[in-house]
Amino acid sequence: MDDIKEEKIMGLDEVEQQNTIIDDIDAENVNLIFLAIDCSGSMYNYTDDMKKSLNDFKDSLINSKEKDEILVSRVNFNDKIDVKGYKKIDDFDVQYDANDQTRLYDVIIEGKEKLTEYMNYLKNEGMRTKAVFAIFTDGEDVCSRNNLSDAKQAINELNQKEITTAMISFGSESKNIGKSLNIKNILSVGSSSSELRKAFNCLSKSVIESSKSVVPDDDDFFNM
Repeated sequence: MDDIKEEKIMGLDEVEQQNTIIDDIDAENVNLIFLAIDCSGSMYNYTDDMKKSLNDFKDSLINSKEKDEILVSRVNFNDKIDVKGYKKIDDFDVQYDANDQTRLYDVIIEGKEKLTEYMNYLKNEGMRTKAVFAIFTDGEDVCSRNNLSDAKQAINELNQKEITTAMISFGSESKNIGKSLNIKNILSVGSSSSELRKAFNCLSKSVIESSKSVVPDDDDFFNM
């Protein structure tokens, strides 16, 4: 019995270490934003545009009245996955490099687990939470260990928990992947620098608008 308690405490400690602790949250309502960003080699030509777009995204959230209520997990994925904890927008990383292939399904599986884990932790501490699970990608999965069915199941579980699921499809190759995954909010933009900036401008506005309400966005997340 003591071993079970110790395992639970160790698991709780890990959640606290990876994410923002309760004492550092300055709001009663917390809006968790999971943002998975495709860093595969096909995005290489847009490296500078991505850095600019990420900077603009960060500035928009910092300058919003909802800043203190927003915690963001930026997750890079190519043939590797780097799932970060949920941090204040001041700590949002705006660097960007692109190389290798795409593990889209794997980042969905791992991201869903980390999001629901932290969300449950906050709720158990008496916090009111809502969440957005967003993905930016320009292509389909190439090298995941999990398959489409696994990723779709994870998205369905998020939808059932009233967590807003969203995808920015950058270019034609990723256009249908969001539908096949049953993602409720899909923003399709062309593969150009101006469309990239437009997409992240829309994302920042949508995150801010979403944070103003305690009601889940369902299929009405993107604000154009």
